Amino acid sequence: MRDVLLRGGQARTLTMLGVVTVLLVALAIFAVSMQRRALTSDFETRLMFPDLSEQVNDAARIEIVNRLTAVTVVRDGDTGDTWRLVEKDNHPARADLVKRTVVGLADLELVEARTALPDWHKHINLTDPADKGTGVRVSVFDNAGEELASLIVGKLEGSADIDGTGTIYVRRPDEDQSYVARGSFNLEQKQVPWLDTRVVDLASGRVTRVDVLPQEGPSYTVSLADGDGASKPAYQLDDLPDDLQVVTDYAIDGIGNGLVGLQFTDVLPQANITLEAPVSSVYHTDDGLQVTVQAEKQGGSYYAVLDARAVDDADEAVVQEAARLAAGFAPYAFALPTPRGADLTRSFETLTEAKPVEGAEVDLEAVESANEVQ
Repeated sequence: MRDVLLRGGQARTLTMLGVVTVLLVALAIFAVSMQRRALTSDFETRLMFPDLSEQVNDAARIEIVNRLTAVTVVRDGDTGDTWRLVEKDNHPARADLVKRTVVGLADLELVEARTALPDWHKHINLTDPADKGTGVRVSVFDNAGEELASLIVGKLEGSADIDGTGTIYVRRPDEDQSYVARGSFNLEQKQVPWLDTRVVDLASGRVTRVDVLPQEGPSYTVSLADGDGASKPAYQLDDLPDDLQVVTDYAIDGIGNGLVGLQFTDVLPQANITLEAPVSSVYHTDDGLQVTVQAEKQGGSYYAVLDARAVDDADEAVVQEAARLAAGFAPYAFALPTPRGADLTRSFETLTEAKPVEGAEVDLEAVESANEVQ
């Protein structure tokens, strides 16, 4: 019978190969296990900026920079409690976003170490925007220009919890080591959302009269109809000729309430825009405040500039209010939402129409002819 057993040399070779294979697999498993253990289970969760919680009130400047845009918010040196957006001609910024940013960074926790290889940063958006990278650099400084916190923020990892807390890749600008961080802070990179978009907010019913002077067509006056300061006061068009009627009361009320909760969609320096033929509206209150609005439609947008003053016999509180409003209005022109822009630029002709003549005979032939044309 032919011997089918392996020779001794062949058997030993196969045995050795088997042992080597087992050892390699074991080493691979051990390496993966050690790496996972080093990056996860043995990582000690810690605050990224442990000293920032004691320095929150020292924050005086926030910079959020990507490779295309920048947001720079600074504390007003005169008042101390007002923040301003540098890129929008120092217009006041939203205090809630400032607080969310600084407090959120103070609470930011590092929960896991990730790659320390610079070549891998591009895969998780941690390359420096100063080098045209895809990361976002967030920095906080005190009034002396000392850095309180700085990091480069990359991709989100997973989704946020119901309370807005989530995880994101981060690293310090001067370090290659990256981390997964957990927390919730503002990372708004567009400028307009940082702005406090309130222009003026007079109490409903406080305005008793609006004198409107369009560039073309007759001037007109809108006045408070009931004068009782109701939550939804009605306004009327004064001195309306007998042969005309108002097209819709809604438009008249829109003019009278034009300064109730007025907000803008964008802001720019007054020097950057010229109003060629604005509609001028002067809003009067019983306590002596006067707010003048000049508004115009340019292209598809409405723009307005405003001023405020107090009449001679106004109380000191109204005088101070007018001065405060005028100071806030002075440097800026405001882009308005379309409905408010339309209310502040209406002509007399668009508000009125001829009254139908009672008992007038209808020209049936003219009606039939018009129907045929349609």
